[in-house]
Amino acid sequence: MPLSRRTFIQALSLLLCLPTLEGTAATPLALHVGERPAPAHIRRIISAGAPADMLLLAAAPEKLLGFSSFDFSQFPDAPVPADIARLPRLGRLAGHASTLSLETLLALEPDLVVDCGNVDDSWVSQAQRVSERSKIPWVLIGGNLASSAQQLLTIGDIVGTEARTRRQAALAQRFIADAQAFSSGSRARTRFYAARGAKGLETGLAGSLHTEAAELLGLENVARVAGRSGLTQVSLENLLAWQPDIILTQNVTTQNYILQDPAWKGVSAVAKRQVLLLDGLPFGWLDAPPGINRLAGMRRLHAWLDPRIQTSLQDDLTRYSSLFWHAALTPARYATLMHSA
Repeated sequence: MPLSRRTFIQALSLLLCLPTLEGTAATPLALHVGERPAPAHIRRIISAGAPADMLLLAAAPEKLLGFSSFDFSQFPDAPVPADIARLPRLGRLAGHASTLSLETLLALEPDLVVDCGNVDDSWVSQAQRVSERSKIPWVLIGGNLASSAQQLLTIGDIVGTEARTRRQAALAQRFIADAQAFSSGSRARTRFYAARGAKGLETGLAGSLHTEAAELLGLENVARVAGRSGLTQVSLENLLAWQPDIILTQNVTTQNYILQDPAWKGVSAVAKRQVLLLDGLPFGWLDAPPGINRLAGMRRLHAWLDPRIQTSLQDDLTRYSSLFWHAALTPARYATLMHSA
């Protein structure tokens, strides 16, 4: 039986309490479905979706049976060790959009399924249905970027990798605190448009997970519709009316189209070539997926806006790579990643 909203809210009130980061009041956003094993008995984990891929890549790659959405073996420059890159892409557990069958899930014999994202009734109901049929427990972790440190502490406590995730959480909290401090300054009022799709006319509305990294820095999303969030299609007429100060994109094809199509020339950010490309990874910096990978993208965007952060960016991303991707970020690789900025 699907959980009602009242039951869901009552369950949230019984959330697991974890140690907090110094100076923060951390409230882990986790909901358990089924009987969760003790950490020492969790050795085989399935990721339900792309944001959970990012969380588990960081927190417990040695327990991960495969990724839901990524095949890193197809990317020679993937920023992960070879043993992680060899993990298979198994498919997603996402209700009617699932690409991992129940039969395959059972054959993999996981101890736990982990999902990460928007915790809502439909999400909880899906986890409950699959858990009841498979007898495999689920953990659902809220995926807001601002709670990244708490997400890491939560998953580390659940699967027994606390020593690792405490270090990750400390770096995450530093990036977030710096972003929140920057958000009160005058430069933070920069108006942005996040361009997606081949022609750049898909975007994330204000308040969505897809644009949270820029908005946490205090940047103003020009695509705003009262009472709505998520992805939407817009028109060039919208862009000409909005006139954003900068345009953000994660795809070089999108950037080239925007810069070369004469119809975009009327957008002042294009005329001034303020079209910032963040690419070079097998996943997105700011989105795609909307997981903890956005911490690195937020820091990169912050450095582009703030010279004080720019001076430490290489050290920051080198440490991020070591902690979250378990791989060294060489100076040459760093230079390649930064070429588009």
